[in-house]
Amino acid sequence: MNYRILLPVALLYLSACSQPAQLPADTVYTNARIYTLDSQHSWAEAMAVTNGKIIALGRADDVAAYTGETTIVHDLQGRMVIPGIHDTHIHPSDTGIQKQLQCSFLENQLDAALAALKDCLAGLKEGEWLRGGQWNEGLFIGAEEMPKEILDGIAPNNPVFLMDWSVHNGWVNSAALEILGIDDDTPDPSGGVIVRDLRTGEATGILYDNAAYEVRNKLPEYELEDRAKALAWSINEIMQYGVTTIKDALAATADMEAYAVLDANNALPINIKTSLSWKSAWAKTHEDEIALIDARDDLATDRIGTDFAKIMLDGIPPTYTGATLEPYEPSEAFGDQWRGKLMLDPDELAADVVALDAKGLTVKIHATADRSVRVALDAFEAARGANGDSGLIHEVSHAELIHPDDIPRFAELNVAAEMCPMLWYPILGLDWEAWLGPDRKPWPIKALVESGALVIYGSDWNVVPTPNPWPAIESMVTRADPFSNGEETLWPEQAIDLATAIKIFTHNGAIANKVGDSSGSLEVDKDADFIVLDRQIFDVPITEVSETVVLMSVVGGQEIINKL
Repeated sequence: MNYRILLPVALLYLSACSQPAQLPADTVYTNARIYTLDSQHSWAEAMAVTNGKIIALGRADDVAAYTGETTIVHDLQGRMVIPGIHDTHIHPSDTGIQKQLQCSFLENQLDAALAALKDCLAGLKEGEWLRGGQWNEGLFIGAEEMPKEILDGIAPNNPVFLMDWSVHNGWVNSAALEILGIDDDTPDPSGGVIVRDLRTGEATGILYDNAAYEVRNKLPEYELEDRAKALAWSINEIMQYGVTTIKDALAATADMEAYAVLDANNALPINIKTSLSWKSAWAKTHEDEIALIDARDDLATDRIGTDFAKIMLDGIPPTYTGATLEPYEPSEAFGDQWRGKLMLDPDELAADVVALDAKGLTVKIHATADRSVRVALDAFEAARGANGDSGLIHEVSHAELIHPDDIPRFAELNVAAEMCPMLWYPILGLDWEAWLGPDRKPWPIKALVESGALVIYGSDWNVVPTPNPWPAIESMVTRADPFSNGEETLWPEQAIDLATAIKIFTHNGAIANKVGDSSGSLEVDKDADFIVLDRQIFDVPITEVSETVVLMSVVGGQEIINKL
């Protein structure tokens, strides 16, 4: 398959830079290929940085004027430089806790998953919770026992609570169900499902969405020191791949406490934006959420931005919990007229978005299916009508399934379409046609770009196994599996070119993160947030872009990675 990489302006080098305003510069980076992502998509050979800001860009001879006795000069030996990547949807706190404090595994075979769980159980006392993940719902195909009974067999003396790979499904044993107060007669919570045996009505040990989230809050809380260490581990993982700004996609009070600890110890090397939870079962109480939002200005620092909120509106199509306009494909569990569920009434959602918009909060709404996307857009339209154009760019998160009539509304309402996670290529076990039929096709990235919508990227780590954005960049262009380089593609008509993908991951993300005037492109007076790559990504085969290694990462003029 031949993929042409189209540059809006190819090799247009800046021939001049601003006149030296302050000499010498703190640092000069020279002998580079700098893709600036300015309005002309210009290239430069060198860049000068002082006090964390870019003070000059242009040809190497011009920027050399900023070099003095105290200037640190980096000869990048022709390497490529681009702006730092903005990940607008990630879960560093939860990922750190899972990877560092819980039983962490990612298995597709039941025997392997159970072996991992047995290893973790060996280190627990009787009665102590076994927590962790991430299991795959395919584990139970062909199993004669209910999921809870499978866990009962290996953990008869310990309650168990595990989250799946999507973080939308919980898996618990009988001891956990008893402690959590769930029996065969317990009603489904709003926005959640207690999965039951189709014949007997018995709770099977699987909990969908809010049914899992609400009981999660009844589990013992980890100590703040441990949570802060786990968060620091996640941030260190994230920054290895060239991500210089993240937006925590669902931050509750416990998460903000951990961020505050790291910030107080100057241990936040990258920029943080936090989507404060709203009416989420992930939070302890709604009163707690209100207090957190009211205190957001006090929580904001030079490193932490807090003017963002997050609302969950539905589940996900693989579990039939995404809210659709037309029924899912028929299934034994849901019949032939199932359309999923909304977690909030549309009128209630609209009122909440109007109120949050009036407070100056950018609202991210989790909406994975076409009905939830439409209801989210309706809520944003209500906010525009009630409050006028606030200038806030609200976001539809996981905007994977969108009715064609709603695609133009993103640009019309100035709403960002977040492409997240990196599932726009064939993945074993994800059969979209089995759930939605052949006519509904998720991830219309190209159509959104061509409509004028602001398209942004989020990894959704730990839903995906890595925060590495480079496989996601490649697969936006190929719509093929970036790990196997197979020929199978997923709706290749929605592929975009590499230049557009890079803009989505850098420039567009900065705009959505409210720092478009200071980040997302490399220009004089902007922050020195950039990365140095091990390859010229526009020159290598597209199937090699996923293997890109970041050799240097600079945030606010400070080198946080240097492998040169």
